Order: sequence, then structure tokens, then C-alpha cells
Amino acid sequence: MNIRRLPVLMLLVAGGATAPEVARARVDLGGTVENAELPTLDGGRAPLLAKKALANVLVFFRPDQEHSVSTLRQLVDCEKRFESKPVHWVAVVSDTYPPDEVRAVVKDAGVKMPVVRDVGDALYGKLGIRLHPVVGIVDAKQKLVAYEPFHKIDYCALVTARIQFVLGEIDAQQLQAVLAPPRATQGGDDQVARRHVKMGEMMLKSGNTASAEENARKALEKDPALASAHALLGGALAGQGKCAEAAKAFDEALKLEPQNAAATAGKQRCAAGAR
Repeated sequence: MNIRRLPVLMLLVAGGATAPEVARARVDLGGTVENAELPTLDGGRAPLLAKKALANVLVFFRPDQEHSVSTLRQLVDCEKRFESKPVHWVAVVSDTYPPDEVRAVVKDAGVKMPVVRDVGDALYGKLGIRLHPVVGIVDAKQKLVAYEPFHKIDYCALVTARIQFVLGEIDAQQLQAVLAPPRATQGGDDQVARRHVKMGEMMLKSGNTASAEENARKALEKDPALASAHALLGGALAGQGKCAEAAKAFDEALKLEPQNAAATAGKQRCAAGAR
């Protein structure tokens, strides 16, 4: 058996438990994750969880897998969005990989989060990790609240929504809108576009107009005929004081969808501000 391809149930992270004990202690969603200290790439040790974090993000990856490496690159930008918030990130890799190999991948991806080595694949076994990459979210009470498996498209948006839900920044309905957006009726990669719109709307609501604009433009790349994306772009530009540019986006949204409330309201606000 290739232990790099199929993590096996071995020892508990701490306490030297046997394999049957791991099976009994396996952590499912809603279960408690032990805050063990694991070895780092430089020979030190680091805790898996941060005590003061409201959300702990565990990134399980393989350095010899293309999807894992691309995911690390995506999550670099994702991590930056939460720099000022109580969110702790840690990447977890099997200790079957040589440290030098892992270091090279981490450096190439630009990863800043700590990287810990899972001795004997104990944590992988306890959490039942079999596919890579995958992100686990642990809340302030050390409860495993979510897994987000790999997606080729918009993985950062999905992970971001998971974290925002744990932080209380969005509710369950808003989370679901990002995880499973409704199908559009026209144009491009509609599901991806609508996911960006939902994410952008949340960013705009929180006052992050730059991220809202970024998501609006990504949505329009996928579906140029999506009225809500044009309305979002208008709202983001208006929030930056660029009402002349915003008006064009609002007009485009209303051309595609004359009853678009966000575009109508945004255009009226810009007009009022110009008086």
C-alpha cells in the first residue's frame, strides 16, 4: 500500500493511543478537535489550533498533487482577506513527505501560514481525511463545523463563505447562496458568476468595496449578461466615489433587467449625491 496515497489510521495525535482507540475517537462534524502540538518543517513544534481564534482553518494537502499545490496558491489570497480578524490558518501534511520537498512547494506557492507535519498520519486518520486537498473549519469551542472539499473553480470563495459563517458575518441562507447558487437563465458559466455576485454583495455590505468590485468583474467575465453583476459593480464603484463609472454599470444592469432594484436604488443615490 502506498501510504502517500491512502492515509491509514494509526496513532492518536497525543497520548500514544492504539489504532482501535482512534476508530472509537474519530472526530465527525460537530465533534471536538484536540489541540495537539505537531512538529513543524523547521524541527520545532506548533499548536494545531489558536486558543483566541474564532475560526481555525486546517488545510490538508499533498505536495506531490497538482490540485493541492494550486489550492495553496488560491488560499494565499484567501488568507489575506482575514488578516485583521480572529482567524488562524495552518497547513497539515503527512510526515511521509520529506521536509525539503514540502518546503519547496510551500515556498513556490507563497504560503505564509504555519505548516505542521502529521506524525504517522494520526490526525488524518482521526478526522477521516482521504481526499486532497480539503479544508476543515474548527470554531472557538474546538468543534469541527465544516469540511470544504476541493473545487477547481472559486475554492477561495467557498472557503471564505465558510469562515464568514463561523465568524457570524453571514447567516445560513447567505452561506447556502454561495455554496449552491441558483442557476441563471442566460450566458456563460452562470453558477460561478452568481457565486461571485453573492460573495461580492456580502463584501459590499461589509464596506469592502474593492473586494466587491473584484467579485463583480470576475462574475462579468463568466457571464457578461448577468444584470446583478453589473448592479454589484455599480454599487462597488459608487462606494468608492466613482459615480460616473457606476452610472454606466447601473444603466447596463437596467438594460438587461429593467426591474433590478439594486441598480435603480444605486442610480438614484448617485444622482442625489451629484446635486
